[in-house]
Amino acid sequence: MKKLIQTNIAKTLYFLVGLVLILLLMLYVSDNSIIAAYDKGPKIVFKETEHDFGKVPQGPSLQYNFKFTNKGSGILRIEKVSTSCGCTAAEVGNKTEYKKNESGYIKVEFNTQGRVGHQEKTITVFTNDPDNQQVNLKIMCDIDPNMSY
Repeated sequence: MKKLIQTNIAKTLYFLVGLVLILLLMLYVSDNSIIAAYDKGPKIVFKETEHDFGKVPQGPSLQYNFKFTNKGSGILRIEKVSTSCGCTAAEVGNKTEYKKNESGYIKVEFNTQGRVGHQEKTITVFTNDPDNQQVNLKIMCDIDPNMSY
């Protein structure tokens, strides 16, 4: 009887240890699959998010291209671009979808006509990047009405 109990206890113990090892292995594989799936998404990386035109005359339109690259492995989509003021226009460059390591730009134009002094304008870029669904870009300048162009 004692050998039967020891054998049944040993079998149960081996079964439980095996079950725990299988569960731990499944948990490890599951976590790594989630991480791998996350790495497959797009990732927008801007070269810079601010640009200062410095001191400028009143009247001309100022233009600047904010350059970015998709550093993720999924397709990056620029869904929409909006500005904080009617004096500022922004548009996506040549296309709206970018593969891994492809680059593009957001073209910004600011009209200085009728404005004086320090100006700061914000451009919001909406993307499908899970970490950066909205990226804020900023342009700045100091408009001097007495300066000629």
